[in-house]
Amino acid sequence: MSENKTSIESMTRAEVIKLLPQVIRKALQSYHDFMDKGVNYQDQKNFSDGHKAAKVAIAHIELLVKLAKWADLPDAKDHEKGDAAELEGLVDLAVQDVARYYEITEGK
Repeated sequence: MSENKTSIESMTRAEVIKLLPQVIRKALQSYHDFMDKGVNYQDQKNFSDGHKAAKVAIAHIELLVKLAKWADLPDAKDHEKGDAAELEGLVDLAVQDVARYYEITEGK
């Protein structure tokens, strides 16, 4: 890989790492706020729409986790320890939420 391409990739990772904690935190909060409202089981359309919305939110969180794993590759470890620890903690929470979602929806 050329030095210029490596530099651009490193800079991109650094920017992604800076933004991800805020984005993941917002996605998780939004998901929890939505799920805490509950679904009106009396109304089939609301019930269906609620489940579709939860699937979309989980898919979004899964993509953010994948992006975080890409951004935090070994050559991106030169970032501040606090940022890396915060990102790692948020990714762990996101992975737990995704796992709980699938446990509930797939009965595993």
